[in-house]
Amino acid sequence: MATLFDNSAEQLREFLFAMLDSMPGGALLADPAGMLIAANQKARQVLHLAGSSIQNRNCWEVLQREFGVAATELAPLGRAGGSVLVAHREPVGQGQTHLLLSRNDLQSPFRHVGGFFLLIEDVTYPAMVEAQFDRRKRFSAMQDMAAAMSQELKNPLGSLELLASLLQRDLAADADYQRITTQMLNAVRTMSHLLDNHLTFARLPKPAWHEFPVGQAVGDVVEKLRLLGHEREVLFEADLQHQLDSFYGDAELIGQLLLNLGINAMESMPEGGAVWIATRTLPPSRLHPPLLEIRCRDAGVGIPLADQVRIFDPFFTAKGGNRGLGLAIVHHIAEAHGGVVRVDSEPGKGALFTVLLPYNQGAVFREPPHARGNHA
Repeated sequence: MATLFDNSAEQLREFLFAMLDSMPGGALLADPAGMLIAANQKARQVLHLAGSSIQNRNCWEVLQREFGVAATELAPLGRAGGSVLVAHREPVGQGQTHLLLSRNDLQSPFRHVGGFFLLIEDVTYPAMVEAQFDRRKRFSAMQDMAAAMSQELKNPLGSLELLASLLQRDLAADADYQRITTQMLNAVRTMSHLLDNHLTFARLPKPAWHEFPVGQAVGDVVEKLRLLGHEREVLFEADLQHQLDSFYGDAELIGQLLLNLGINAMESMPEGGAVWIATRTLPPSRLHPPLLEIRCRDAGVGIPLADQVRIFDPFFTAKGGNRGLGLAIVHHIAEAHGGVVRVDSEPGKGALFTVLLPYNQGAVFREPPHARGNHA
């Protein structure tokens, strides 16, 4: 009886190609010198090799060109078990992903077979989770501070308001004093309103969980944003391509999240322009469940790199900006749904906000059909 590898290398080659294409992540097969032998569809997509031949191409040169790294940064991949984390810039306006490259040497009983695999795994979601955890620690400390400050100042402010009211009553006959006491009362009430905002932030709402049609919820918010943007000459465009229609969460809070992102986008474009809102479903992987991705991209002034780390902190503002809770609330709503949020931006080139929210455990992802790519 003939065995699977009788007749040899051609059957082994076909077997390896089939195995490569079945992998969920990217995979490159190279000979001991690093010359490419095969690449699966995912790797071709990431490395922009689709439709081109990989013959006589060196994997190290391909990786250096695509990721903009020096040969020394790829040195750990020169040995079995080595790995490298790289940042990969997506097409214009699509943000940035984090990829883990790892090497596995071929262990084969065939003398004429040798070389290694390079596996390419998208670890963007874990990287976002880590960044969100660091942000959460700052967020929690600020909530404690806001609650303590509000409690300490509420009573003195209440007393000031009462005394100013009595003074206003006693000096009602004098117009000049009346004006002064009115200004005093307005100032005290403004301070009291600001403290109320701090208390709201310190006691942020929890989601009221239920199943709802996510497409309708997003569409309703986009229509509200279009009305708001009309006077500012801001046009909102939507591209809703999520594959799972039902989402388990709080429809009102998800709507508020998207509304805050849209308003933030409008405020970044004083001269008007277009805002792009898109959704899609990311399939489950070893690192995460099925995810609903919401993206909001503007053509505004952009955010300096130094500010991007703190942009979701409560009351943080870039120079000339408004101090508020809009993006902090976006962070809270995403986290309350077990999700994450991040920003990708360059000054003068707008900003892209990406929110990833896990579907409920009962969600069934329908893998879209896709064409099988060529191997060589």
